[in-house]
Amino acid sequence: MHAWLEVPDGCGWGPVRILRGRLEDDGYQVTEIRSSSHILLAVTGGRPGREVEPGGVTAGVPQQAPYDVLPALPALAPLLPGGGLAKGSVVAVESAGALCLALIAGPSQAGMWCGVAGMPDLGIAAAAEAGAEPGRMMLVPEPGPRWAEVAAIMLDACAVVLLRPPGRAPAQARRRLETAARRSGTALIVAGAWDGAPVRLHVTRRQWDGIGDGYGRLRARRAEVTAEGRGALVRPRSRWLWLPGPDGNIIAAAGPADSRNWGTGEGGWRRTGSG
Repeated sequence: MHAWLEVPDGCGWGPVRILRGRLEDDGYQVTEIRSSSHILLAVTGGRPGREVEPGGVTAGVPQQAPYDVLPALPALAPLLPGGGLAKGSVVAVESAGALCLALIAGPSQAGMWCGVAGMPDLGIAAAAEAGAEPGRMMLVPEPGPRWAEVAAIMLDACAVVLLRPPGRAPAQARRRLETAARRSGTALIVAGAWDGAPVRLHVTRRQWDGIGDGYGRLRARRAEVTAEGRGALVRPRSRWLWLPGPDGNIIAAAGPADSRNWGTGEGGWRRTGSG
């Protein structure tokens, strides 16, 4: 069996240890992950014929999840096969940024736990503005040299894991994490390169709004996001998004207003043309 138990952090250290001890005495393997407001226990294994009896603890994620494809924000759905994040699969995003946060926002809004590892510069406020629920996020900013082991544990406990490896991931680490994602049905989003990822997303063009001829304030960004990969994505798909829009939401955009304020990729902004 495989289940998750959500415990309010205010219940104290003792009751959590008692619950964990009883589960382990019954043959279960328990992994404990903490957020700012909750404790999440990932429970696997157990003796045949025995069921978890958590008493007053509520299940954070149902054992039989109601999704074959995890939900995505409506603006991103046309870019993803099946309209969402395939359970047990990998989505590689060219670089860490707003697009990564947009991908975890859909599952987070649906009440699912989202893990983030290897992104010390990620701001909770930025994640919330992108639509993610901070109370459903597990953060490991600097997992260190054991980053693959940390990510594997999070894959057992969360519905979605956003990971930025410290460089190009070696083949052994990729295989381990891909296997863990398939076993748990967790969607793995990788910020950076990931050889063999069935879905790859990148920003091909972008345009900031709010800039005049040498003056103004950046208020919103239109971005052309391209999805490519295997299967349904052999032919790449592209879509213009507000990433984010003037009100902070991530929604579909009609396209660029003009050609003056162009930029490429997620890493910088440049302006071309006259003025």
